[in-house]
Amino acid sequence: METRRLGGVALLAGAGCAALAALAAEPWESKPASAWTQEETVELLKKSPWTVQVEVLQLSGRQLARFANGTRAVYRSSPDYPPRVFSEEPVAIEMEYVRGIYAVRWSSAAAVQEALARLEELSPVMKEMQAQPPELPADSYVLTARVVTPPSEETARELERKTTQIPDQVGRPTYDEAPQVADIFAGLIEEELKGRATLTTARKLKVKPARVVRHGIGTGEGISFLFPRTVNGAPTVPPGTAWAEFTFEGRRGDKLKARFKMKEMVYQGKADY
Repeated sequence: METRRLGGVALLAGAGCAALAALAAEPWESKPASAWTQEETVELLKKSPWTVQVEVLQLSGRQLARFANGTRAVYRSSPDYPPRVFSEEPVAIEMEYVRGIYAVRWSSAAAVQEALARLEELSPVMKEMQAQPPELPADSYVLTARVVTPPSEETARELERKTTQIPDQVGRPTYDEAPQVADIFAGLIEEELKGRATLTTARKLKVKPARVVRHGIGTGEGISFLFPRTVNGAPTVPPGTAWAEFTFEGRRGDKLKARFKMKEMVYQGKADY
C-alpha cells in the first residue's frame, strides 16, 4: 500500500513538472502557429531569439560645456561652428549623445515568416507595421533592421536643458534647443548601407551583404540586408556556430550591434535561420 502511494505521489509530481514546463515554454515551442494569439505573435516579432532590440547612443554632433555647478549648455552646435562664449568659463567640454532604439530581425527564419502570416490573419494593420521584406532569396540570410524609437535626448537631459538658464556673453538668460538627430540609416543610399553592414560569426568569419533593400513607409519602413548563405563554397553559419552578430556603423561612427544566439533559434525541432 505504501509503495503504491509513493508511486502515485511520484506520478503526480511528474505530471506537475510537465505542466509547469508546458506553461514555461514559449508559444512557438508549445503550439502551432495557427494557435498563436496576437500578443504571442507580436512578441516573437518584437523580442525573441529571432529579433533583437538594441539601444544605440548616437552623437548629436554638438558639444556641451559643463560648469562648476554641474549644469551643462551647448558649447558648439557643430564642428563647423565657432564655440559659444559664456560669461562663466566651463570646467569641461564633452560630447552630446542621444539614444535611439532599433530592432534587427532574422527575417529568413521560418518562425518569423509564420508569425507574419499569422499576424496577417489576426490584424492586417499591425502586420503592415512589421517591415516585411519584399523578397527572401533561398541563397540568402535576410536580416531586417528598423527604427523602433527615433534618436532623442534622455529624460534627465531634457529636464536639465529646459530648466537651466545660461547667460550669454552679455548676460541675457538663454535656453538650449533640443538636439535634432536622424536615425543611423538616414540619408544613406543602398550601396552605402551595404558597405557599412557586416555579419560576423563566432568562428571569426566576416561577411558583407550581397544586396540591401529599403522597403515600406512610415512605421512599416525597414531595411533588409541579404547575406550569402555560403562563402567560397562553405556555409556562412555552419552547424555548431554559437552566435552571429549584425553590425552597422553610421556616418558619425555610431555602431548598432545585434547578436543572435544560434542554439536558441530552433523552430519545430530544427535550426531555423
